[in-house]
Amino acid sequence: MCGIIGYCGKEEAAPYLLKGLYSLEYRGYDSAGLCVFAPQGMLTVKTAGRVADLQQKWDALPERPFARCGIGHTRWATDGAPTEKNAHPHRVGSVSIVHNGIIENSGALRVELQKKGYVFVSQTDTEVLAALLDEGYQAVGNIPAAIRYAESRVTGSFAVAAMFEPEKDTVWAFRKESPLIAATAPNGNFLASDIFAVSRYTSQYYPLQEEEIAVLRPDGLSFLQKDGTPLEKDPVSILTDSRQAEKGAFPHHMLKEIFDAPDAIRETVAAYLRDGLPSLSLLDPKGFLRRAKRLFIVACGTALNAGKIGKFYFEKLAGLSTYCAIASEFRYDSPILQDGDHFLFITQSGETADTLAAMRMVRGMGFSATALVNTPNSTAVNLADSVLYTRAGPEIAVASTKAYVAQCSLLYLVANAVALYREKINAVAVRENVHALYHDAPICIANLLADREAVRAISQKYCEAPSCFFIGRGLDYSLAEESSLKCKEISYIHCEAYPAGELKHGTIALIEENTLVVAIVSGEMVREKTFSNIREVRARGGKVLLVTDRHAETQVADDLYIVPAKKLFPVCAAVFFQLFAYYGALLRGCDVDKPRNLAKSVTVE
Repeated sequence: MCGIIGYCGKEEAAPYLLKGLYSLEYRGYDSAGLCVFAPQGMLTVKTAGRVADLQQKWDALPERPFARCGIGHTRWATDGAPTEKNAHPHRVGSVSIVHNGIIENSGALRVELQKKGYVFVSQTDTEVLAALLDEGYQAVGNIPAAIRYAESRVTGSFAVAAMFEPEKDTVWAFRKESPLIAATAPNGNFLASDIFAVSRYTSQYYPLQEEEIAVLRPDGLSFLQKDGTPLEKDPVSILTDSRQAEKGAFPHHMLKEIFDAPDAIRETVAAYLRDGLPSLSLLDPKGFLRRAKRLFIVACGTALNAGKIGKFYFEKLAGLSTYCAIASEFRYDSPILQDGDHFLFITQSGETADTLAAMRMVRGMGFSATALVNTPNSTAVNLADSVLYTRAGPEIAVASTKAYVAQCSLLYLVANAVALYREKINAVAVRENVHALYHDAPICIANLLADREAVRAISQKYCEAPSCFFIGRGLDYSLAEESSLKCKEISYIHCEAYPAGELKHGTIALIEENTLVVAIVSGEMVREKTFSNIREVRARGGKVLLVTDRHAETQVADDLYIVPAKKLFPVCAAVFFQLFAYYGALLRGCDVDKPRNLAKSVTVE
């Protein structure tokens, strides 16, 4: 979502701030700004639009001051429209801040502060937080005390970088729930909401914890406890090579990351294999999954769709009762839980706010939690009792691609391991399944990628469709949900996914001449039943694209694409739909890597 960057060092701050903001663009945003300590005082430049627009405004200043300390921000609008006035940083009195998160009681606080004489120029909750910091600082003249005061008044989540004018060339940072890191490097000291903003300068960083304050000055980085007493912290190694986040010769990050899928599967699976079998000592070191009577998979968006694929495998292979829950709903559903329940939380970033909130809830109730993440040292990792890592590497495009196939693959591997432990399946069968996962699936995907021009041609045929329905049964329906999501978020085509059998229960009323229906069919059990649904669509003039695992008579559908995966069809065919969405978006002139209104990491509820 929003991005924070801070710099204090011997060199000019603005170039570092702008480079950091460019690194954070992938998170999604609609405005940007920076503030530096100029010789005459704090100078703020901000704009609606891209970081490139901010760069132009900065470069156009008649006299750009040399400043060695500053803060920057990319904003994804929550409170207030994406305008220059609402862009960060926000200055109130002697304080200038940037903020990720949401202040839930900002309305009441705004009214209270206005009565005290504060005048607000934006619609944002961030300006209210800046006013609270200024009020606290004016009252006591002590910055840690001002931070304590502001934190005591607000409810919600926040990661804040602040500059107080009397404390020249110093950045103060604190957080609650929203992530924030600090780092020191030969060319200065940094603050960021994401390691990608600093990984080009250093191989280590300091995750800032709640109840801590980071203090950046040109001559060093230090930490305080909330009462102002010094705090010693140990650095954490950056495990991701920043070069993996580059798109190389590919025109877009999304296409590059789709092509990363075979390696993402192999590297994820290989990390947990021993002698050709999945290792329970690595996958389930504390025995939570082995002992579980029921499993709850909790996630959002694409991660939830991967969880639905996992649910099928846990139940079919391991005989483990499994439930999937939308994280944003789970907390408010009053779920009926019992002894023996275990929770698996899936989040690519490890910072998804709704997922973290649900995790905190079940941990507070005394239940164990496993996190399936792609990002080491993230908040989910710190909250969980046990961690499963996908080895997909950094994912920069907003639409998740390689992370999704890695999540599905790891869930399949875990399900096989639990099934073997529970004696629901023998070692020979597990070896065959692992071979299909580690060897056959990557080859199938590689062949599909080599055939991408055929996918482009199909996408070109249908990319102007005003709406689209995805249908399937069982696993195919779960894949339909993810494929529909991918198409709508990237190409902006209105898409819906339905179980094929539900068409007759109302939705078929929307099928008319040339309505596009994408039918997904794999396996034998429901093949003919889904074909019957296809015939119902075509009888009403609808156009059908059939994606299946084997040959079908050409008259069944208007277009046919075969993904010849004997096992793991949902994993392999997902790549077809990622390409289908990618080329559709490209042909429609959409911003493939940064689709409108979306953020890579949703860090507010």
